[in-house]
Amino acid sequence: MNISPDGFNMPPLNLPPAKEGELPPYIENSMFESATREVAQHVEVMPEMARTTALAAMAVACQGVVDVAFPNGNVVPTSLNLLTIAESGERKTALENWFFKPIRRFQAEKKAERVRAMRVYERKLKNWNDAEKALTKARTQALLKGDPVLHDIERKQAEQDEAKPQPPRNYQLIYENVTPSALAFGLYENIPLACLLSSEAGSVFEGKALQDLSLLNSIWSSTPLDVARRSSPSFTLDDSRLTLALMAQPKVIERFLEKRGEEARDNGFLSRFMVIMPTSLIGEREGSGRPVNPDIMDDFNQRAKDLLAESFDILDSDEQSRRLVEFTPTAKDCWKEMQLSIEREMVEHGLYYHARGHGSKLMDNVTRVAAILHTFEGYHGNINETVLKYAYNLCRGYSKHYLEYLAGEPEIVTLTNELVREIHRLVIKNNNASGQYRFNKSLFRQHGRGQTRSQKKLEAALDFLIQLGHLKKEDYTKNYLFSETILLKEPVLKNGIQYTVDELPLYEVPKPDPYEDGRPKISNPGFSGLMK
Repeated sequence: MNISPDGFNMPPLNLPPAKEGELPPYIENSMFESATREVAQHVEVMPEMARTTALAAMAVACQGVVDVAFPNGNVVPTSLNLLTIAESGERKTALENWFFKPIRRFQAEKKAERVRAMRVYERKLKNWNDAEKALTKARTQALLKGDPVLHDIERKQAEQDEAKPQPPRNYQLIYENVTPSALAFGLYENIPLACLLSSEAGSVFEGKALQDLSLLNSIWSSTPLDVARRSSPSFTLDDSRLTLALMAQPKVIERFLEKRGEEARDNGFLSRFMVIMPTSLIGEREGSGRPVNPDIMDDFNQRAKDLLAESFDILDSDEQSRRLVEFTPTAKDCWKEMQLSIEREMVEHGLYYHARGHGSKLMDNVTRVAAILHTFEGYHGNINETVLKYAYNLCRGYSKHYLEYLAGEPEIVTLTNELVREIHRLVIKNNNASGQYRFNKSLFRQHGRGQTRSQKKLEAALDFLIQLGHLKKEDYTKNYLFSETILLKEPVLKNGIQYTVDELPLYEVPKPDPYEDGRPKISNPGFSGLMK
């Protein structure tokens, strides 16, 4: 199988190409793409910002209706974790209002129904309490008198216990600032469907909402979870669905990464996110956005509402359950090829070598997105290859942003940058030579600063510089030869491609020498015979 650098060998989708930095567009007349374009041009934001917010709303609408199966039969939810990183003034709240309007409206309607249902419940409960008191009084009298009707009264009490009215559910879908334990209890006590939503998620990342990352990971995976509580009864959270739809300013994310980045990467919390940091349009907007086409948004909103209604019908029914969507045979083969391509990118120095947790979750997100698109657009049958390929391309777009903004700099890059700075300080600054510089590694053990004084880390950074083509170990001495230009014609690693070491120039593909073998090269192979 021929694997390409960008993924796998497959025919391109019949979709318009994405501009640099954007997520790929979907089919032009789809509800997803139509609503995204309408809102993006009206609010004047980058399309990927609108796509991400729309996808979050679609996930909330679908997560209670369908689950999706991998080709191997493993079943996963259709919940998503999405993060948009954008400055204040990027109109994050406006986007949220547009796409989450049907969800908030549906929740408001359900809460209004609950208010009415509570009145009925309170009346039934009062009547039940009156009957309970009467039976208790009758039993006491029968017990004192030794009346044989005691057994009949106790039977009626047992029947009364079974008939105790239950309060109507609190149909809370959206949580905005909540502790993990309160969120978990809400999923248990109210309904097992929710969205942690915030267009200014500073309070989420810097507050209590993300105190327990492992709990959120378990909910994302739909893993049964025992929640132990000190002041109230413990409970088991099972088969719940939670979508995270967060938007935050870059400084908020920077502070979170500084404080908890290592923990959040190590336990896989960040790896589950589909993240986007769109190009800023602040200062470039012209106020030329036209009104949103109401028909397009009505279609999107009505579809979201219908799916939510179906979700709640499933919750209230003993007979209905979430549907299971699968892939067509062709799509299954395509899925396996995608999975293999990602697996190959986790090898040493591969794209996901330093972000294997993220790479291992990538096909999970691709699968979920494909199921959401398939369900929301109302496609029949199983998920086809076209939808799967789009979901893959979309998630690869998110993945690029994850690697750039959340993955963190690989330790070897940090070490190498530090070593190059030390080479400048200790070798080049005090050397009149130009271009190439010799040094012995003992220099850094004696006079180096920071991590270059560690023999193990120094050796790793030196070896990395050799692979980048900027360093060569001389055979006849213990010295190294350093150059800011490439010493090798074809280095093992190319700066700016597999890795980016800021202290070194980016690798440039060498231009072919037309007289390399003494004869000019002919670009048109059809004329090559004339040179023989």
